Amino acid sequence: MAGPLTGHQGHLKAHYTPPDARAGVPGQAPMSLDLAFGGGWTQAQGWRGQIGTLRAEHAGLVLDSRAAVPLALDAEGGWQVGQAVLGLALDGEPLLSLRHQASAGGAGHWETRGGIDPLTLTPDRITRVQTWLDRAEARPGGVRTELSEQARRSRLDVSLDWNLKFDGALAGDLHLVRRDGDLIVPGDVPIQLGLQDARLDIAIRRIGEGLSRADADLQVGTRKMGRMRLRADTPIHATPAGGLALRPQDERHVRFEAESQDLAWLNLLLGGEVEVGGTLQADVQGRSLPNGRWTLSGPVRGDGLRLLIADQGVRLLDGTLQARFDGTQVLLEHLRFPAVRRVTPKEWRTATWVAENPDAQNGALDLSGAWDLLESQGRVNIAFRRYPILQRSDRYAMISGDLQIEATLPEIHLGGKITADAGWFDLDMLNAIPSLDSDVVILKPGARDVAPPASPPMDLRADLTVDLGPRFYLTGFGLDSGLIGSMNLRMQAGRLTALGQLRTRGGAINTYGQHLQLRRGTITFQGDVANPVLDIQALRTDVAVQAGVRVAGTARRPRIDLMSIPEVSETEKLSWLLLGHGPDQGGADMSLLFSVGSSFLSGGEPFYKRFGLDELSMRSGELGSTGSILPVESVVSGLDTGASAIEQRFVLAGKTLTDDLRLSLEQAMAQTGTVARLSYRLMRGLQAEVTTGTVSGLALVYRWFSMD
Repeated sequence: MAGPLTGHQGHLKAHYTPPDARAGVPGQAPMSLDLAFGGGWTQAQGWRGQIGTLRAEHAGLVLDSRAAVPLALDAEGGWQVGQAVLGLALDGEPLLSLRHQASAGGAGHWETRGGIDPLTLTPDRITRVQTWLDRAEARPGGVRTELSEQARRSRLDVSLDWNLKFDGALAGDLHLVRRDGDLIVPGDVPIQLGLQDARLDIAIRRIGEGLSRADADLQVGTRKMGRMRLRADTPIHATPAGGLALRPQDERHVRFEAESQDLAWLNLLLGGEVEVGGTLQADVQGRSLPNGRWTLSGPVRGDGLRLLIADQGVRLLDGTLQARFDGTQVLLEHLRFPAVRRVTPKEWRTATWVAENPDAQNGALDLSGAWDLLESQGRVNIAFRRYPILQRSDRYAMISGDLQIEATLPEIHLGGKITADAGWFDLDMLNAIPSLDSDVVILKPGARDVAPPASPPMDLRADLTVDLGPRFYLTGFGLDSGLIGSMNLRMQAGRLTALGQLRTRGGAINTYGQHLQLRRGTITFQGDVANPVLDIQALRTDVAVQAGVRVAGTARRPRIDLMSIPEVSETEKLSWLLLGHGPDQGGADMSLLFSVGSSFLSGGEPFYKRFGLDELSMRSGELGSTGSILPVESVVSGLDTGASAIEQRFVLAGKTLTDDLRLSLEQAMAQTGTVARLSYRLMRGLQAEVTTGTVSGLALVYRWFSMD
């Protein structure tokens, strides 16, 4: 019989609500199915029919058949599915359209053919799917720049085709091909891939009973980043239940080939602080071992490499790289940067030596070493030979020496010695560097002040010797001097210490219009790198009495004193230092001395504070006066009562001993009078004063102020 024995139509609607249902959450959202079908049975062909309606919905994800789907079943359990068009949408937005060509199967075998064209990828769709999978807990933020808007509008169209068969072992092909568009990787600085072509081809071939081998070939070409090809293979096993499995002990192979004509695209990842460039080629092959580990081999080469840190004046140019993979290690045979002079320092001695001395030519920086990818440990040797590591118009450093870095993460050890062949630092540039207080935090618009996640702790240990060599100079802030000496820097348990001594070599300092020769200048480090011991002397040598200043103590608590050769009084030292001669007998120069000396070498603090005084001033009036309307002396001390204003000037130096007790000394400028005064406050407005010297006595002084 050719006609159907039975025929029927069917319509199935099913709805399931989990006990802990939550709308929109996969696994907890209600599910529904709407299925309408029809067909009939014949003895010759079995059951033949079609699915007229198919709609499944779960947590906003909808699968919908856009045309009737032919179906066939036979008595032996075989099945066939004909052409079908299935649409997949999420929250009402279409995601893809699947065009099914044909599928069939039976006991222990099946085959299927179909495709998706196009499969459109956008950042918004990726975010939607991540949210649906309950994996997108953080919302994208950052500054909305023109590029980030472009990232939100980026679109990549790809097509997917498959033709797979299984009959005791898997065989077939998969092809994923870019058709149009580009993809921009979101981030604080979105990265545009600049795709020109991209495809993934997977060929699966049967090689034995229950065994197949899959060969994958991924090729990507971009406009600026270069080209990349990744080939890999792996065995695929058929399980007794008809499934597929990968076994860890199987041998797998991978080959990675890459070529980038300009590494400038990496700058998008570096935030603008560092600039890199150059070309890079790699051809690395890998093979898996029975224990699950991988062994690698193959070279990595680079040419024209550059690394620029512009604000620090670091320029590594024209570098060449030769490295290779060997087992689990990356062997750095050499990374060499020849010395390239880019900037001429403004300091004439440094500029002359760098330009004219043969020893300053043909320098280089060489790096070599090895790193074990599996053990996260390795070493790097860094050799400097007359290399200008720092090149700016206001600072310069050419160094030689060797450094060794040994790491077994999280421990890092740094050791070696560096000598400055030539160096110069302009202190004036410190005034031009803007800075923020440590408690200032800059946030992007819309961002919240959230503490960054703690980074894994690193145990950094260092034992580094720094020698300033014979040609290191400091200028600026009126200083011009050479600096020699060496220091040993050690870092252990997060604490940096220093041992050694730096000394000035000749030179002078100009301050307040005076040219002071550096007679001695040592900075001794005895542990705390931020608090060395100071011993600095600077003298004015163009006068009969060489006067100057001495700085002693520590950096945190320096002590500044006046000094002279030969030794004279403090007043004379200041006069010889600032005026170039001793104080005049009339005292006319003293007002200038005190006005200038109030801030001399004190960073804005009155200089007499350095001597432990609370007050040092010049006044006019009667020596030893209490401010009373009565005369200081009740007897005639001379016939001449017409003293000039200059003759009535005196210097007052005072020291507060306690809140109520004060000691002062008054010295006449034009006469020989001297008065010492001790004042004690008895109560508000009332104090007792004892004077001795030219004027002696005891007084009770009461002061009040009237607003009338």
